[in-house]
Amino acid sequence: METSRAGSRRETLLLASLALFTGFFVAANFLGNKLWEFTLFGLAPKHLGLEGETFVATAGILAFPLTFVLTDIVNEYFGRRIVRSFTWLAIAVNLVLQPVVVASAKARTVSFTPGLDSETAHRAYEIAFGATWTITVASLVAFAFAQFVDVAVFSWLRRKTGGKMIWLRAQGSTVVSQLLDTLVVIYLAFYVLPALAGDPHMEAGAAGRIALTNYVYKFALAVVMTPLLYFVRGLVVAWLGKEEAAQLASEAHPEDPQ
Repeated sequence: METSRAGSRRETLLLASLALFTGFFVAANFLGNKLWEFTLFGLAPKHLGLEGETFVATAGILAFPLTFVLTDIVNEYFGRRIVRSFTWLAIAVNLVLQPVVVASAKARTVSFTPGLDSETAHRAYEIAFGATWTITVASLVAFAFAQFVDVAVFSWLRRKTGGKMIWLRAQGSTVVSQLLDTLVVIYLAFYVLPALAGDPHMEAGAAGRIALTNYVYKFALAVVMTPLLYFVRGLVVAWLGKEEAAQLASEAHPEDPQ
Protein backbone atom coordinates (compact mmCIF):
# COMPACT_ATOMS: atom_id res chain seq x y z
CA MET A 1 0.00 0.00 0.00
CA GLU A 2 2.78 2.38 0.95
CA THR A 3 4.71 1.48 -2.23
CA SER A 4 1.62 2.14 -4.33
CA ARG A 5 1.11 5.52 -2.66
CA ALA A 6 4.74 6.52 -3.25
CA GLY A 7 4.50 5.47 -6.91
CA SER A 8 1.32 7.49 -7.34
CA ARG A 9 2.96 10.59 -5.88
CA ARG A 10 5.98 10.13 -8.18
CA GLU A 11 3.67 9.87 -11.17
CA THR A 12 1.71 12.98 -10.13
CA LEU A 13 4.95 14.92 -9.68
CA LEU A 14 6.19 13.85 -13.12
CA LEU A 15 2.93 14.78 -14.87
CA ALA A 16 2.65 18.12 -13.05
CA SER A 17 6.25 18.94 -14.00
CA LEU A 18 5.58 18.10 -17.64
CA ALA A 19 2.42 20.23 -17.71
CA LEU A 20 4.14 23.25 -16.16
CA PHE A 21 7.29 22.84 -18.25
CA THR A 22 5.32 22.68 -21.51
CA GLY A 23 2.99 25.48 -20.45
CA PHE A 24 5.78 27.91 -19.61
CA PHE A 25 7.61 27.08 -22.83
CA VAL A 26 4.54 27.59 -25.03
CA ALA A 27 3.66 30.80 -23.15
CA ALA A 28 7.19 32.14 -23.65
CA ASN A 29 6.94 31.60 -27.40
CA PHE A 30 3.47 33.14 -27.69
CA LEU A 31 4.61 36.19 -25.71
CA GLY A 32 7.79 36.54 -27.73
CA ASN A 33 6.48 39.22 -30.09
CA LYS A 34 6.10 41.83 -27.37
CA LEU A 35 9.19 43.85 -26.51
CA TRP A 36 9.58 45.76 -23.27
CA GLU A 37 12.26 47.96 -21.78
CA PHE A 38 13.50 48.12 -18.22
CA THR A 39 16.43 48.75 -15.92
CA LEU A 40 17.75 46.42 -13.23
CA PHE A 41 17.04 48.46 -10.11
CA GLY A 42 18.38 51.56 -11.84
CA LEU A 43 21.25 49.70 -13.53
CA ALA A 44 21.26 50.40 -17.29
CA PRO A 45 23.31 48.86 -20.13
CA LYS A 46 25.53 51.96 -20.24
CA HIS A 47 26.61 51.27 -16.66
CA LEU A 48 28.00 47.93 -17.85
CA GLY A 49 29.84 49.37 -20.83
CA LEU A 50 27.04 48.49 -23.24
CA GLU A 51 24.89 50.68 -25.47
CA GLY A 52 21.50 51.97 -24.39
CA GLU A 53 19.68 53.65 -21.55
CA THR A 54 17.45 50.63 -20.88
CA PHE A 55 17.49 46.89 -21.39
CA VAL A 56 15.15 45.58 -24.09
CA ALA A 57 13.82 42.02 -24.08
CA THR A 58 10.80 40.06 -25.24
CA ALA A 59 7.91 39.51 -22.83
CA GLY A 60 8.50 35.80 -23.30
CA ILE A 61 11.56 36.11 -21.13
CA LEU A 62 9.22 36.41 -18.14
CA ALA A 63 8.05 32.82 -18.63
CA PHE A 64 11.04 31.17 -20.29
CA PRO A 65 13.45 31.14 -17.29
CA LEU A 66 10.87 29.13 -15.34
CA THR A 67 11.48 26.24 -17.75
CA PHE A 68 15.08 26.15 -16.57
CA VAL A 69 14.02 25.98 -12.93
CA LEU A 70 11.81 23.04 -13.84
CA THR A 71 14.62 21.51 -15.91
CA ASP A 72 16.87 21.48 -12.85
CA ILE A 73 14.14 20.03 -10.63
CA VAL A 74 13.24 17.31 -13.15
CA ASN A 75 16.92 16.52 -13.73
CA GLU A 76 17.45 16.28 -9.98
CA TYR A 77 14.65 13.79 -9.37
CA PHE A 78 14.13 12.01 -12.70
CA GLY A 79 17.42 12.31 -14.58
CA ARG A 80 18.66 13.40 -17.97
CA ARG A 81 16.57 11.00 -20.06
CA ILE A 82 13.32 12.45 -18.74
CA VAL A 83 14.52 16.03 -19.31
CA ARG A 84 15.30 15.15 -22.93
CA SER A 85 11.82 13.67 -23.32
CA PHE A 86 10.28 16.81 -21.81
CA THR A 87 12.26 18.96 -24.24
CA TRP A 88 11.13 17.08 -27.34
CA LEU A 89 7.52 16.94 -26.13
CA ALA A 90 7.46 20.70 -25.45
CA ILE A 91 8.88 21.41 -28.91
CA ALA A 92 6.36 19.03 -30.50
CA VAL A 93 3.45 20.73 -28.72
CA ASN A 94 4.69 24.13 -29.89
CA LEU A 95 4.95 22.92 -33.48
CA VAL A 96 1.49 21.32 -33.40
CA LEU A 97 0.00 24.57 -32.08
CA GLN A 98 1.65 26.78 -34.70
CA PRO A 99 -0.87 26.06 -37.51
CA VAL A 100 -3.72 26.74 -35.08
CA VAL A 101 -2.21 30.06 -34.02
CA VAL A 102 -1.43 31.08 -37.62
CA ALA A 103 -4.96 30.18 -38.74
CA SER A 104 -6.51 32.14 -35.90
CA ALA A 105 -4.36 35.17 -36.73
CA LYS A 106 -5.43 35.00 -40.38
CA ALA A 107 -9.14 34.42 -39.66
CA ARG A 108 -11.42 37.41 -40.21
CA THR A 109 -11.80 39.51 -37.06
CA VAL A 110 -15.10 41.00 -35.92
CA SER A 111 -15.12 43.59 -33.14
CA PHE A 112 -18.09 44.46 -30.96
CA THR A 113 -15.97 46.62 -28.63
CA PRO A 114 -16.96 50.32 -28.73
CA GLY A 115 -14.15 52.41 -30.19
CA LEU A 116 -12.28 49.41 -31.63
CA ASP A 117 -12.94 48.66 -35.28
CA SER A 118 -12.51 45.19 -36.74
CA GLU A 119 -9.48 46.11 -38.88
CA THR A 120 -7.55 47.52 -35.91
CA ALA A 121 -8.43 44.48 -33.79
CA HIS A 122 -7.31 42.15 -36.58
CA ARG A 123 -4.02 43.96 -37.03
CA ALA A 124 -3.33 43.91 -33.28
CA TYR A 125 -4.01 40.17 -33.12
CA GLU A 126 -1.69 39.53 -36.06
CA ILE A 127 1.09 41.53 -34.44
CA ALA A 128 0.64 39.79 -31.09
CA PHE A 129 0.42 36.19 -32.33
CA GLY A 130 1.79 36.22 -35.86
CA ALA A 131 5.42 35.46 -35.05
CA THR A 132 7.70 35.24 -38.06
CA TRP A 133 9.07 31.86 -39.09
CA THR A 134 12.62 32.98 -38.29
CA ILE A 135 11.76 33.70 -34.65
CA THR A 136 9.87 30.43 -34.28
CA VAL A 137 12.63 28.29 -35.81
CA ALA A 138 15.38 30.12 -33.92
CA SER A 139 13.51 29.79 -30.63
CA LEU A 140 12.97 26.03 -30.99
CA VAL A 141 16.54 25.32 -32.10
CA ALA A 142 18.01 27.46 -29.32
CA PHE A 143 15.73 25.88 -26.72
CA ALA A 144 16.69 22.32 -27.67
CA PHE A 145 20.40 23.16 -27.78
CA ALA A 146 20.34 25.04 -24.47
CA GLN A 147 18.34 22.34 -22.72
CA PHE A 148 20.83 19.60 -23.58
CA VAL A 149 23.73 21.79 -22.48
CA ASP A 150 21.91 22.64 -19.24
CA VAL A 151 21.34 18.95 -18.50
CA ALA A 152 24.96 18.03 -19.22
CA VAL A 153 26.42 20.81 -17.04
CA PHE A 154 23.93 20.17 -14.22
CA SER A 155 24.75 16.44 -14.14
CA TRP A 156 28.51 17.09 -14.27
CA LEU A 157 28.32 19.54 -11.37
CA ARG A 158 26.12 17.13 -9.44
CA ARG A 159 28.77 14.43 -9.72
CA LYS A 160 31.54 16.85 -8.76
CA THR A 161 29.67 18.05 -5.65
CA GLY A 162 28.41 14.62 -4.64
CA GLY A 163 24.79 15.71 -4.94
CA LYS A 164 25.28 18.71 -2.63
CA MET A 165 24.87 22.46 -3.26
CA ILE A 166 21.93 22.40 -5.65
CA TRP A 167 22.29 26.17 -6.03
CA LEU A 168 25.75 25.71 -7.59
CA ARG A 169 24.73 23.17 -10.21
CA ALA A 170 21.48 25.01 -10.94
CA GLN A 171 23.24 28.38 -11.33
CA GLY A 172 26.17 26.93 -13.24
CA SER A 173 24.03 25.02 -15.71
CA THR A 174 21.62 27.92 -16.22
CA VAL A 175 24.33 30.54 -16.70
CA VAL A 176 26.06 28.44 -19.39
CA SER A 177 22.90 27.27 -21.16
CA GLN A 178 21.29 30.72 -21.13
CA LEU A 179 24.38 32.25 -22.72
CA LEU A 180 24.24 29.73 -25.55
CA ASP A 181 20.46 30.05 -25.86
CA THR A 182 20.67 33.84 -26.14
CA LEU A 183 23.44 33.78 -28.75
CA VAL A 184 21.74 31.09 -30.84
CA VAL A 185 18.24 32.60 -30.83
CA ILE A 186 19.34 36.19 -31.54
CA TYR A 187 21.85 35.31 -34.28
CA LEU A 188 19.54 32.79 -35.95
CA ALA A 189 16.39 34.92 -35.80
CA PHE A 190 17.85 38.29 -36.71
CA TYR A 191 21.06 37.59 -38.63
CA VAL A 192 21.64 34.07 -40.00
CA LEU A 193 18.17 32.97 -41.16
CA PRO A 194 17.16 36.35 -42.67
CA ALA A 195 20.51 36.49 -44.49
CA LEU A 196 19.99 32.96 -45.88
CA ALA A 197 16.51 33.99 -47.02
CA GLY A 198 17.93 37.02 -48.82
CA ASP A 199 16.32 39.49 -46.43
CA PRO A 200 19.07 40.72 -44.05
CA HIS A 201 17.60 42.09 -40.82
CA MET A 202 20.65 43.37 -38.95
CA GLU A 203 24.42 43.19 -38.89
CA ALA A 204 26.30 40.60 -36.86
CA GLY A 205 27.66 43.28 -34.52
CA ALA A 206 24.19 44.60 -33.72
CA ALA A 207 22.93 41.08 -33.07
CA GLY A 208 25.83 40.51 -30.72
CA ARG A 209 25.05 43.66 -28.72
CA ILE A 210 21.38 42.68 -28.38
CA ALA A 211 22.36 39.15 -27.32
CA LEU A 212 24.75 40.49 -24.70
CA THR A 213 22.14 42.87 -23.31
CA ASN A 214 19.56 40.08 -23.11
CA TYR A 215 22.04 37.78 -21.40
CA VAL A 216 22.77 40.33 -18.68
CA TYR A 217 19.07 40.25 -17.81
CA LYS A 218 18.92 36.45 -17.90
CA PHE A 219 22.00 36.18 -15.71
CA ALA A 220 20.51 38.55 -13.13
CA LEU A 221 17.21 36.68 -13.23
CA ALA A 222 18.96 33.34 -12.72
CA VAL A 223 20.52 34.68 -9.52
CA VAL A 224 17.26 36.20 -8.29
CA MET A 225 15.37 32.95 -8.92
CA THR A 226 17.63 30.83 -6.71
CA PRO A 227 15.20 31.07 -3.77
CA LEU A 228 12.42 29.88 -6.11
CA LEU A 229 14.48 26.79 -6.92
CA TYR A 230 14.79 25.94 -3.23
CA PHE A 231 11.10 26.66 -2.72
CA VAL A 232 10.09 24.26 -5.51
CA ARG A 233 12.52 21.67 -4.19
CA GLY A 234 10.92 22.06 -0.77
CA LEU A 235 7.51 21.44 -2.30
CA VAL A 236 8.81 18.26 -3.94
CA VAL A 237 10.26 16.99 -0.65
CA ALA A 238 7.03 17.85 1.17
CA TRP A 239 5.01 16.02 -1.48
CA LEU A 240 7.15 12.88 -1.66
CA GLY A 241 8.59 12.80 1.82
CA LYS A 242 12.27 13.30 2.63
CA GLU A 243 13.29 9.66 2.29
CA GLU A 244 11.32 9.09 -0.91
CA ALA A 245 12.73 12.29 -2.48
CA ALA A 246 16.28 11.21 -1.63
CA GLN A 247 15.62 7.76 -3.04
CA LEU A 248 14.18 9.21 -6.26
CA ALA A 249 17.19 11.50 -6.72
CA SER A 250 19.55 8.59 -6.10
CA GLU A 251 17.78 6.44 -8.69
CA ALA A 252 17.92 9.31 -11.19
CA HIS A 253 21.71 9.65 -10.79
CA PRO A 254 23.16 6.18 -10.13
CA GLU A 255 26.54 7.37 -11.41
CA ASP A 256 27.00 9.77 -8.48
CA PRO A 257 29.78 8.96 -6.01
CA GLN A 258 28.39 7.32 -2.86
